Amino acid sequence: MNDTLSGRAEELARLTDLIRTSLSLADSAIPPINAQLDELASMGLDNLELEGPLVYSRAAGSSPAFDDARVVYAAALVMPGGLGCTLWGADEHAERYGESYHEPPHLRERFVPYDKCPPIVRATLPAHAPNLLVQLLQSFSVLTR
Repeated sequence: MNDTLSGRAEELARLTDLIRTSLSLADSAIPPINAQLDELASMGLDNLELEGPLVYSRAAGSSPAFDDARVVYAAALVMPGGLGCTLWGADEHAERYGESYHEPPHLRERFVPYDKCPPIVRATLPAHAPNLLVQLLQSFSVLTR
């Protein structure tokens, strides 16, 4: 049993190091990108909402904001606002995105800025930021050629 517990402790230590390293990368990369996005927003590039994949899910706990048992965070880019995430109740997210006849949701009211996201969510954003930035740039491909 001791070997199993020691092995699990090592796995947890590796996971902790991975999250810590990812968070450090995110904290050095995302704020400068958000500064550039703020500048673009001040030039009139606003009212843009892009959402990426789900990046984290947790129990809702005792939050009065959610009736669901779980909340989910999705990577997002909102102008103005920059890179961050959207926050959903799990059932609401599944219902909203599971039925194609719904209008796309307004992400701004669900947007959480990067610096307000939980550390685990911030650590996941560098993996999804490039795709969101490509979508933004493709929206203005005439200007970026």
